[in-house]
Amino acid sequence: MARTKYSEQFCAYCNKETKMVLVGTMEGQVGKIWYKCTRCHYTSLLEDSMSSDQINGKLDPSTATVYKPCQCFKIGEAIFHSEWNDVGKVLSKLKTSDGSQAIVVSFAKLGQRKLIENLQEESILELTVTE
Repeated sequence: MARTKYSEQFCAYCNKETKMVLVGTMEGQVGKIWYKCTRCHYTSLLEDSMSSDQINGKLDPSTATVYKPCQCFKIGEAIFHSEWNDVGKVLSKLKTSDGSQAIVVSFAKLGQRKLIENLQEESILELTVTE
């Protein structure tokens, strides 16, 4: 799995989830990385979301939670997406522009993807009626 230099992280200065660029690692600190916000250019020391145990560790689809848009997930939880036949780990949570909730998942085959979570049944009905 390729490691990108950009990541969705929480910026303490902007007070929201933003795209951040990897600046460098903290010498003497394992799992800490310097990130710079692409919006305000604030630099902060954050936990490495893709530590070596997550990269090297194999996820088992049989023990992972099957993804459904109406469920809520925790950061670090293993998810199996049945349509894509791929397993991944939840890296972060965020809110979309329309106010719904989403998760960022790092899949073994597909890489990072954003998925909807906690979708209410009324929203599902509206989607099926409009299509």
